[in-house]
Amino acid sequence: MDTLSNYVESVFATVPDSPELPDQKKAMLSKLQDKYQQLKVDGKSEHEAISGAIAAHGNVAEFTQAAAATDSAAPADIPENEVFLTPEQVDEYIDHRHHFAWAMATGVFLCIMGPTSLFLGQYLTGFRGGRTSELLEILTLIPLFIFVAAGVALFILYGMKEQQFELEEKRVQLDSTTYARLKAEHKAFRPRLAVAVAIGVALCILAPVSMLLSVVLLGEDNGLSLVFLLSFIAIGVFLFIFYGIQDETYEKLLSIGEFAKDKAEQNKVVGIVAGVVFPLAAAIYLIAGFVYFAWATAWIIFPITGILFGIFATVYNGYTNLKKKK
Repeated sequence: MDTLSNYVESVFATVPDSPELPDQKKAMLSKLQDKYQQLKVDGKSEHEAISGAIAAHGNVAEFTQAAAATDSAAPADIPENEVFLTPEQVDEYIDHRHHFAWAMATGVFLCIMGPTSLFLGQYLTGFRGGRTSELLEILTLIPLFIFVAAGVALFILYGMKEQQFELEEKRVQLDSTTYARLKAEHKAFRPRLAVAVAIGVALCILAPVSMLLSVVLLGEDNGLSLVFLLSFIAIGVFLFIFYGIQDETYEKLLSIGEFAKDKAEQNKVVGIVAGVVFPLAAAIYLIAGFVYFAWATAWIIFPITGILFGIFATVYNGYTNLKKKK
């Protein structure tokens, strides 16, 4: 039996020391001893039993890799801009990001449906300037504030939860098993993302079509044209955000796509610009609506901002990549 113990010690001689190393040794020795006893009962000689036990459960790579994986699971020296996540932390982060995606998508949906509810309320009450009472005019504004308030509450609540993970501008390190699992999950998720994006694009294309049909069938002054337009856009944007954030989560954990090492600096600049441009667009929309009562036309600021920001991000990333090649 000393032969088996010496064999185990020789196997782990080159493995870095760690708190889990003794357990790995015990596990291997236990398997070897069990197999040895079984072979002895079967009538094998001492030499045959030892050789058979080592052949059956003396897989050096299996045990050294397990011990090394445990030892390297949380590297001692991690660069400042990188962070290691255990499998449990990864699962917790993915669960949070699923709820975060739902909250952000629902928040944007509610903010779009706020003006939609205003137009619908005005249509149902027959609002035409002074034809309705001031009470009805105020009542049509209540759903707008409720929708916007609910959307902003979701942004704040889940935005604060997002900050608790402290993964902003950091690259994630994973053990090989977790990385392989996430890679497979991401591959399985991509078809659902493609379907969601296709449906979202189709809805955004059909949005102006629905508005035009409403104008043709119900007349130019009907308020339902904007209701149809914004409702289609709201559903499409919900799909973009909900599935886009989940795809972004996998890319963040796997350090691929927009979170690859060579794109980190680009994302930082683009993120800073996005953090200024889109809140500014929302502020302009609210000012135009509350001060100038331009709810029916001011919404155009959002698609214009999105198009201009997309052009900026594309040009900036292209310029940065070209500069690196030179």
